[in-house]
Amino acid sequence: MLFRKLAESRRFRGTMLRGYVSEKQHAEDMQFAALTYRLGDGSGFTAFRGTDGSVIGWKEDFTISYMQMTSGQERAISYLNHAFEGSECPIRVGGHSKGGNSAIYSSLFCDESIRKRITNIYSFDGPGFRDEILNSETYKEMLPRIRSFIPEASIVGMLLGSGSDPTIVKNSAIGIKQHYAYNWELKRNRFLLADRLKKSGDVINRAISGMLEDLSDTERQIFSDALFEILCAPDKETLKEIAKLKSYPSIIKAISNLRPEQQAVMKTAFKKIAQNGTGAFFK
Repeated sequence: MLFRKLAESRRFRGTMLRGYVSEKQHAEDMQFAALTYRLGDGSGFTAFRGTDGSVIGWKEDFTISYMQMTSGQERAISYLNHAFEGSECPIRVGGHSKGGNSAIYSSLFCDESIRKRITNIYSFDGPGFRDEILNSETYKEMLPRIRSFIPEASIVGMLLGSGSDPTIVKNSAIGIKQHYAYNWELKRNRFLLADRLKKSGDVINRAISGMLEDLSDTERQIFSDALFEILCAPDKETLKEIAKLKSYPSIIKAISNLRPEQQAVMKTAFKKIAQNGTGAFFK
């Protein structure tokens, strides 16, 4: 439906699409998808897709907090290099959610011949990066080309660091539903902007970000592995399926079967979330 509407529109009808890939690797906790557009002005635009709702896709989001390079980020670099090898056109890169993170990461670490042609990088409510990325010379060099957009109650887009002030977009939804870009408000070809984040989003952000800051990389990995052992217990592919009542007995059993070190880290993590969230609420 969306692509048919784009093809019928005056603005996008001449756009060429190529290089679509969609991959899922359970062994590597990787869910990856991308598509490249050749625009009417002669430039190329690579769009990276975010998490697709699968359990494996969400688990990969968590690994960003403790791994220097995830399988998805590595695949994004390879895709971007291949998409523009042998060409000389200007390049734009972007993505929503995890796709925004992939867009920035691949732009930082792609071949120099590709990187120097990148004019703009767009992250739409994408998570940030670990300190070693933010403090790198390459990130500082590319930062002026990065444009980050988040909704008023952003959660995903405020995880980890970005080094820049994002543009806040008004939203017609509430809570986590603000993450979905179809709920972002537009007037013709412009976002409608807000002055500040909503209090609810700020409280959640401080709670989760504070928890991540207080945990070591090892503890973050233990927390992630334990959480997804629980979520995988019902043997369902998506979080929507897991949320159904018939999944609860398997989830409760999985929680009781966690190893002692997993239970300890989970308890610490949720305690810190509660402490940081309460502190943020009263600020």
